[in-house]
Amino acid sequence: MPKLSIMSIFFALMADAMWGFVYIVPNLLSDYTAIEITVGRYLVYGIFSMAILLLKTQHRKNLIDINMWKKAIVFAFCGNIGYYFFLALSIKLTGSVISTLIIGLLPITTSLYGNLTNKDISFKKLIIPILVIIGGSLLMNFASLGNSSKFNIYGIISCAFALFIWTWYAVANANFLRQTSRINPQVWSTITGAATLFLVPVFIVIIKIIMPHSFSVNRLIDFNNSTFEFWCISIILGIAVSWLGAVFWNKASVGLPVSLVGQMVVGETVFGLVYYFIFESKLPDFIELISIIIIISGVLYYMRVINNLKKEKCEVENVK
Repeated sequence: MPKLSIMSIFFALMADAMWGFVYIVPNLLSDYTAIEITVGRYLVYGIFSMAILLLKTQHRKNLIDINMWKKAIVFAFCGNIGYYFFLALSIKLTGSVISTLIIGLLPITTSLYGNLTNKDISFKKLIIPILVIIGGSLLMNFASLGNSSKFNIYGIISCAFALFIWTWYAVANANFLRQTSRINPQVWSTITGAATLFLVPVFIVIIKIIMPHSFSVNRLIDFNNSTFEFWCISIILGIAVSWLGAVFWNKASVGLPVSLVGQMVVGETVFGLVYYFIFESKLPDFIELISIIIIISGVLYYMRVINNLKKEKCEVENVK
């Protein structure tokens, strides 16, 4: 079991803080669609990552492994472009409320799958924190659920697939980094970003076929005050949210039990809500506040379980 260090928890929280920024981006760029924002974000992420790889000569010895690039492309699809494509498709087909409820299961599915593959702790010890997090997530979305009138089976399937591929990505990415010491978290974030760049054109073509009105190249290259703001925020999304966020997440994935890394994903939602309340200059209502407290309590409880197991293990080793 990886050591439960303060720095690893800090890295996970920093990644969540970066990723939470995306919750207010649609409000900042209200003239642009979610697809256009995604293209801008991952295009910047890919170009920035490719530039680093070309400029940093010490990384080039790690770039000749074809199998590594195949894995990077799969991870880039499951963790970035593919995940967001199926999530966006789900939101279009079945609405944001149901999609949010399904994708809100990520901390649970990642934690369970991570514990299944790595056997960090007994599944019995996972039951309480998982139920607490589920309860908090359901409470947070309960008020909005009654306002959702859209239900589309293809939208449900699309969102479930997004949930599936990101769950797999989170666990596979953590295990890969632990097993591949020659590639550090920063370099792997950069390689994954470069792989994402190759997927952006494919993403654009598919979007133009499936959702032709959700993306316009001309809107992104017709420079004016609006597009200047778009690309400034895209730079923040690509470099800070995607690249730096992935660096922090990779560091956390190496230093924490995979089942705990999965539960730390809830921090993205919490930070996102905090940013949203700041942006809107308002306080959370009673249900939202209680939901956040419940979710955080579930993660803290799991951390306590991990620490207690570490102490028990140390005591057993000392007796021996």
